[in-house]
Amino acid sequence: MVTVTAFPDAAPTAAAKAATEDTASSFSATRDQLSEFLIQATLIESYHSFARHAKPYPFATRQSLRPGVSTASHEHPFQRAALILIVDGALPAGLRKHIRFRRANELNGENLSRLAPEIAADFQPPFGVAMHDAGFPALLDRLLDVDYALLMQRAGEAAPFVLSHMHVKVERLTDNAVRLLARDLGYIRRTLYENGEAHAEMLERKYFEYFGFAANASGRKCAASMAAQLLGAEVPRFAVYAVCQEDCRLTMLDDSDSVTHHLLLSLDRETLRRAGAEDPGNYAIDGESGGGGGGEAVVCYRTRFRRTAAAQPQDAAAQARSASDLNAAWLEITEQAIVPAPGRRAPDVPYDWVRDGGATG
Repeated sequence: MVTVTAFPDAAPTAAAKAATEDTASSFSATRDQLSEFLIQATLIESYHSFARHAKPYPFATRQSLRPGVSTASHEHPFQRAALILIVDGALPAGLRKHIRFRRANELNGENLSRLAPEIAADFQPPFGVAMHDAGFPALLDRLLDVDYALLMQRAGEAAPFVLSHMHVKVERLTDNAVRLLARDLGYIRRTLYENGEAHAEMLERKYFEYFGFAANASGRKCAASMAAQLLGAEVPRFAVYAVCQEDCRLTMLDDSDSVTHHLLLSLDRETLRRAGAEDPGNYAIDGESGGGGGGEAVVCYRTRFRRTAAAQPQDAAAQARSASDLNAAWLEITEQAIVPAPGRRAPDVPYDWVRDGGATG
């Protein structure tokens, strides 16, 4: 993230550094666990929903992964949507203006009965539900279908991550969000429209590209971008997950300078073997095992992007950036891989699907 954080620059002691590393490791493990849950709940279950309704699954095209391209706005009704914010620590109270988390939407039995009575009939949680609680997966799975955004956080380094708030709203003027990013990157000095309306419109397109979304992003994608921008200025570790019905893809934004996408592909099993998958059944989401057999396998593909020089901040004293950098790509692919199906233990398989459909290794 390019925004300046609120954390001091003082050099940490050895003990503090070790504690920070332990906390980061705990957060990373939690983030990976949530990623696997969402792959299953939003991508794989949606694929099976398409199949149950005898509808062809809208597999992505290579073109659709190009940063900044506009996409069709059609929403696929059998794709599950999600927007989840997870913060390593307590979400700062100063963010309440833009991220609505209040007593009225705390996740407790009373609020659940009022906001989602059909779920409250099966769950009566105390304040917050920890990830290690037996009912956590089932409750989270139910909330995905009725809620706009969910918030997970923890009270301290030793505390568990809890699902603390439901019906979370992310509210911010798009012009303000775009202006702050453009200013931090050096494309404007003060106001969004100082170089004309066409320049401002291009900055808005590039804003969504910066966060890995299409130039015409809206809804959850817009909210996810703004949430990541706000959190990047206030907390050391966070992740924002967004799944939308237009592109059938799971996007993760976090405190790193990268964007991660998960989506489903249909590949020939022999192609999987050539790429390095000893047992294609470990990657096929239908759960079939065994190295024999041919045909197609639906697998989960992960690609990571990093921000290019055109999307990096420059010295505050430098001259305004050239508009030519707005025509350059702001994201570039750094990794592509086929990942094992949830619950299966197998190595990631490097696979350059975007370039030529061949193995990267």
